[in-house]
Amino acid sequence: YCVVAVESAGRQVPIAFLERIKEDFTKRYGGGKAAAAPANSLSKEFGPKLKEHMQYCIDHPEEVSKIAKVKAQVSEVKGVMMENIEKVLDRGEKIELLVDKSENLRSQVSKFISYCLKFETWAVFRHKISGSREPR
Repeated sequence: YCVVAVESAGRQVPIAFLERIKEDFTKRYGGGKAAAAPANSLSKEFGPKLKEHMQYCIDHPEEVSKIAKVKAQVSEVKGVMMENIEKVLDRGEKIELLVDKSENLRSQVSKFISYCLKFETWAVFRHKISGSREPR
């Protein structure tokens, strides 16, 4: 899609015109209809629609401009939201990793305490047998 406009039209109105054309064209001829059509066969049918869209954009530049601004803002918000969702997912993965590490550490502490208790019992028993005093 391409549009040529005078500089005084600004950028938003021509871009809005292109978006309207693209939306209408894909709605009418999407799904391969346009690709299968012979060259210039859609001119009679879609040509008047082009003229209607152009006239609307010329007659309602403020509305078209506002709509373009709102769409741009929505697009920007969508981008920020997608970025935030990615950050939340990353945090979730990091939290999962921390939970796994803490469970592993808890298991190791439990084994260490068990080992220490066995060693202490063995040391007390050894000292009782040998007749020496208890270990400190």
